[in-house]
Amino acid sequence: MKSSKWLEMTDRIADLQNTASQAEQYINGHLFDVDGLMYSYVDVRTGRPFDETYVAHFKEEALQAKAWQANRRADSDPVTYWSYEDSVITAGHYMVALVLKYEVTGDAKALEQAFKIWERYRLCYYASQVYGEGSFLRPYGGFAGGFAGMSRWMEPLGTDQASPLLRGQYALWKHAQGEQKSELTDIMVKTLSWYERQNFKYLWYKSIVHSWNDSAHAGSYYFPAIVFAAKVTGDEKWRKLQQAKLPGASRDVTATFKFGGDLIMLADLLGPEEFERACPKAVLDGAYEAELKYLATFSLPGMRRAEGPGVRSVHTVQSLCGLAGIGYPGAAEKALEIMATVKRVPDDFTVFLADAPEKLPEAGFVQLQAYAVGVLLVVWYRNYWILRKALLAQKK
Repeated sequence: MKSSKWLEMTDRIADLQNTASQAEQYINGHLFDVDGLMYSYVDVRTGRPFDETYVAHFKEEALQAKAWQANRRADSDPVTYWSYEDSVITAGHYMVALVLKYEVTGDAKALEQAFKIWERYRLCYYASQVYGEGSFLRPYGGFAGGFAGMSRWMEPLGTDQASPLLRGQYALWKHAQGEQKSELTDIMVKTLSWYERQNFKYLWYKSIVHSWNDSAHAGSYYFPAIVFAAKVTGDEKWRKLQQAKLPGASRDVTATFKFGGDLIMLADLLGPEEFERACPKAVLDGAYEAELKYLATFSLPGMRRAEGPGVRSVHTVQSLCGLAGIGYPGAAEKALEIMATVKRVPDDFTVFLADAPEKLPEAGFVQLQAYAVGVLLVVWYRNYWILRKALLAQKK
């Protein structure tokens, strides 16, 4: 007999199905360029990349920016910047969503689409090899001009980019066969090796050094990537790194594993006993309570009460979905509660809340982000399938 809690969860997820269907339609209809690469963001008012005439007036402000160096980078080509800056993030999350859809429903077309998306980013990887074995550049400008945009910007993936991509690669790796699986393994390990050769440091926008110690999202990529490399290669180097680094996985779970799929992948690779040693239940309890405490600073559907111009609680929802994906009690219910508060596709999925313009600063890229839709919509859709699979696991 099914429990009343399971039935309640089933009803809650069913209530999200219409939004999920609309999200998938919007993603497929608006978030791909002509060559099959995914956009970071498009203008919610047009469903197309931001027009030069709209973003041009941000250039002067970008030149004067001091706190965020990326603003200066965006000045050189704001249309390309906003179109492809987080392209790898949207692709990684969407590949995961499509694979999960296949695993939950058996829809073979979803798995086929996920592999087709990877094929486009696979080409970006090989084009990046001229900058060192394992290098993976952001696909600025798409394929136009024979990767001319990538060559001009020459910006490596940050770990916040590499983390969702790794999750997408791993989801595909579990279903790949033969040469395709071998190639995925090779690319995943060599990408990690590129960071490892630099002592897990890289330059962000040619001016800021990101290291494992001072970047919260670094561990989101490095922990599962190292465990994967140790598992598939048997190389002593990766095994030693796993032994040395993995104890730090539980140091700050909420800050490190804030993309959701990172924690799920780590648990899947390690297995129950080793994962329990890496992230004991007491640590997960603390992480869950920390997310609930942080969530209390928001008034749904995502407006911060005390700070920020309409910032959404996206990372909290991702963390809760990660906990739900490993079976942590209560996490799925709380995530569903938040996800149900956004329904209008694409209007409810902008970076900042465009329907509260009086709360947005007059200056800053916040104004532009209030009309940017892309990553958050894809993340919501991926979260939906994480919870669908978690519910399926409960049924079994």
